[in-house]
Amino acid sequence: MGEVGEVHALQSPNAAMSRLALVEERKHFLAQAFGVFIALLGLAMLGVLVGNVLGNGTAGVRSVSWAQILQGCIGALFVVLVFRGDVARAVMALANDSSRRLNIFLIPLIVWPFFLLYRVQITDLKSYLRRISEGSLVEWLGFLFLLAAACLLWKAAAQASSTGLKLLIRSGSVGLFVLSMEEMSWGQMIFNWGTPATLNEHNVQHETNIHNLSFWHSHTWTVAACVFTLLFFLSVCGFLVRRSDSIRLGSWIDVVLPLGCTASYFGVAALMYWGVVAEKNGIDLIYLHTREQEIAEFLFAVGVFIHVVYLYLSLPELSCAGSNSSSDQTHQVV
Repeated sequence: MGEVGEVHALQSPNAAMSRLALVEERKHFLAQAFGVFIALLGLAMLGVLVGNVLGNGTAGVRSVSWAQILQGCIGALFVVLVFRGDVARAVMALANDSSRRLNIFLIPLIVWPFFLLYRVQITDLKSYLRRISEGSLVEWLGFLFLLAAACLLWKAAAQASSTGLKLLIRSGSVGLFVLSMEEMSWGQMIFNWGTPATLNEHNVQHETNIHNLSFWHSHTWTVAACVFTLLFFLSVCGFLVRRSDSIRLGSWIDVVLPLGCTASYFGVAALMYWGVVAEKNGIDLIYLHTREQEIAEFLFAVGVFIHVVYLYLSLPELSCAGSNSSSDQTHQVV
């Protein structure tokens, strides 16, 4: 019996080290992947500016709006930050220090006033709407965040503490994958295929997706606004229960309640979407257009992604802790 205890004692540290190594590996993977993503985003933003300048012949920069110039400058800044390694270091710092989540929470609240100032002074509304409507960079970013969240959540399920929890997480992953594919009409926006006859007949926008089917199309904005509002309140609850230490890492509640730092993303998204609902019901809000729903959906996608990253990094740590606890108990029994 003593030999069995010694075997468990030897295996437990090895298992713990393996899982801690997995966590570190995942942190570095996220840092590198996010760096590549930001670099590509920056190049795309810079490329759009260069394309607009070159495409306008002799008019050059004079024909480009200041918003497009600012977008290009931000893109160039993104590229510089990536090559300096600042993006990867920032991701690692956020992953290693939970107290930095306040910074994540503040991002929408800091950006939002500047966006409102920009929105108020817009004179070329048509050009602005083209930059945020379907098929725009905003929608693509929302799609990518949801797709990435679906993949990470599927991977995170491997370290779930029970079969039921694993099923819940995998179901969430499938749900996020479906949402991401709906954003791109299941690839139609990329490959430009024709809409199948049945869908074409019943789809309001004649696209290959479910959310634009005629029998519930008019309700989708209200449903989305309710979902975003619910997620906002759940994230507030998540903050309160985690702050009071009344939640166990990797439990059902830990999985379901979003991190508190996502409240700003879901809150702003809900606020914008209720504005869209008001517009759809004939209430004219001067500085809001229904197409700005894409911005709200992007914020929703980012909020979901943040919580999924938390699960992706925390579940191996739970597994490690669970392994230590289990082996200690076995050793004591033996």
